[in-house]
Amino acid sequence: MEKKVIVEGVEAVFKRLGPGKAIKFFQSMGLSKGDSVKEIESITEKMSKEDIMKGIRKSRRA
Repeated sequence: MEKKVIVEGVEAVFKRLGPGKAIKFFQSMGLSKGDSVKEIESITEKMSKEDIMKGIRKSRRA
């Protein structure tokens, strides 16, 4: 159950902040495990290419 809550929380942060700001947020909180590529891949693996591109465009405007 705890893992599910963590996954839901991470997904919510990525959805709300976008990939760039979410990574910065987790890094500032000291939650990065050191391999940001694997972290991003694990979080975005369920997202469609269109969702990822929307997130990128949104973060560029911010």
